[in-house]
Amino acid sequence: MINANSVSIPNVTRDDKIGGAFNHLFNIIHQTEIADAITKWDFKDVLFLHPFFLAPLAIYRDNCNKHIPCVGICSNIKGYFDAVRFDNIYDASALSSQDALYAYLNKSYIPISRFSVRSNIDKIQEILQAVIETQSKVARNMRTPISHLLSELIGNISEHSGSEHGYLFCQKVKKDLYITIADCGKTIYGSYVDTNKYINEIGTNEAEALRIANDGYSTKDRPDAENRGYGISKSREMIVNGLRGAFFMLSGTAFYRHDENGIVPANIPEEYRWNGTIILVKVLFSFLKSAFSRHDNVRASSTLFI
Repeated sequence: MINANSVSIPNVTRDDKIGGAFNHLFNIIHQTEIADAITKWDFKDVLFLHPFFLAPLAIYRDNCNKHIPCVGICSNIKGYFDAVRFDNIYDASALSSQDALYAYLNKSYIPISRFSVRSNIDKIQEILQAVIETQSKVARNMRTPISHLLSELIGNISEHSGSEHGYLFCQKVKKDLYITIADCGKTIYGSYVDTNKYINEIGTNEAEALRIANDGYSTKDRPDAENRGYGISKSREMIVNGLRGAFFMLSGTAFYRHDENGIVPANIPEEYRWNGTIILVKVLFSFLKSAFSRHDNVRASSTLFI
């Protein structure tokens, strides 16, 4: 993988499963972390990068406190990197209107976006969501579940992560819509430890922390906290069971997967740690459109939240 101070970036195709994409990501992070000198990322073999590989790679590079030059990039990939802002992540903290992202309205993606938790997160989420809806020509009766999902997941960053920034990226590839939401904060396990909540239940098991977070056990002291939890349980069920999608969470040294094959929380080796939390959501976009086009009344669409 390493040649002197060079790390070869693999061609991670759209057909790669999430586990394969993460294995590639972890290997690159590990090799970059153990290098003493400046490490170059060599993209000479890259013709395509899966969205679930591309966004975490860019977010890691934005936070690793290392200078990582990117070399060997072909012209097509260079144009794509410029468009999604891989090398210079888009600062969405001051977004005030959809007009600022006018160039993306006819694209199939938004730029990899970073926003400060001290900014108006609700407004940022509203604008980025509006761009996604415009790009994909999302029908009005599809907007409620997408809004519900994004607002809860983005809101968790300011409530639980202790991170200064959050990240959002979305791309439609053929029939699938891929959404990445991430932070570089204390991890979900760290949030439970810092608030001294459910320590007897989770012990030192980070995967158990992800499991109870997804079951709705909150670190917040408020009357509705136990019902709301991390704000992800209802969204997760909606995506997987209502829209035939998949939900993945990586936090610290734990991984959580919920898809058509069921729920699997698992601990991962320390060298594959993600410093923070990253959530990946995959939606079968063609199903999303057809499912909601058949249900134009409020009663039908609201059943997804029961």
